[in-house]
Amino acid sequence: MVQESLQLLTDLNDIHDAFSIWRNAMEQHGERLASVWWLPTGKVYFRKSGNDNKLGLDPRGDHWTVELNEPEQGTENPLSGVARDSAGQRYLLRQGTLHKNAQSARIESSDFEERTGLRPAAVTIEGKPAKRAWFIVTALDCPAEEICQNTAAFVLRCGLARNPDAAATAKQDDERLVELFGPPEKGGKIVGQPAVSRKERWRIHGEVWQKLKGLFEADGRELVKPLHAYGYEVDGVVEAEAGKLLLEIKTGVAAADVYEGIGQLTLYPRLLPRLSGHRRILLLPGSPSIPLVAAVRECGVELHCYSFQRDGEKVEVCFSPQFLKLCDLGLE
Repeated sequence: MVQESLQLLTDLNDIHDAFSIWRNAMEQHGERLASVWWLPTGKVYFRKSGNDNKLGLDPRGDHWTVELNEPEQGTENPLSGVARDSAGQRYLLRQGTLHKNAQSARIESSDFEERTGLRPAAVTIEGKPAKRAWFIVTALDCPAEEICQNTAAFVLRCGLARNPDAAATAKQDDERLVELFGPPEKGGKIVGQPAVSRKERWRIHGEVWQKLKGLFEADGRELVKPLHAYGYEVDGVVEAEAGKLLLEIKTGVAAADVYEGIGQLTLYPRLLPRLSGHRRILLLPGSPSIPLVAAVRECGVELHCYSFQRDGEKVEVCFSPQFLKLCDLGLE
């Protein structure tokens, strides 16, 4: 999530350039149907007409959930806008106000915030705090697929704002997710690190794996990476007094990281029968919450943690004492 203050753009050329990035991404990943576009990434529909863009969940295109229209003036009057952070990164923004339509009465920003669980960004315009509440739809200086995913997620949140009953249920779900995973952070975070890119995740994953491999080699054991004929590769298998351990390393602590890790640990023993009966271990970059540990354990997976720190070229990876004990490794 963006924490620093964003500057709302007022130059129409800058705004047009930013909106062009967003439209191109939507067209690139959207599929043209009879009268609307379908975005498979998030299962939402949209329609373009000049600078106007209507988005929603109705495949007929009769009832739209939210509009993301390119502003024709550089003020706070339009409901959509573009902002830039201190690093020059651009963001598509939308006010929380939703006009009355067949789905709901008019939604004000206060209701939008409560029902969606989204929080307004800190926005300034011409050096002064914005008078209206602005919400981030998506970053724009990122891959097109990510732009579409974020946009679809925002449309779904707008759908909750228009449906109080669904919003109440979603709020209960969110409370449970916060209990399990802690406050949501887009893409998860490495301890002491900002949100990381896919490339950086691969680097971190490699550093953690190499550190673990070195610990086992120093103990006279080998960290094996079984490979399926079709290319499915396990992070590691090692023998310990507690039995054979099947290891999966994740570089984020978001719900999606845990879902993926559990899925892989469930699937691999079925793809590679020789892994059946192994204790399944999911390594996360941070200490899991007690409710999350319990919930994952019910899936037959054990959660353990590591920490990752980088100071220039120096990298430090440390594993929890509980994990090291499980692996019959001395404390670092």
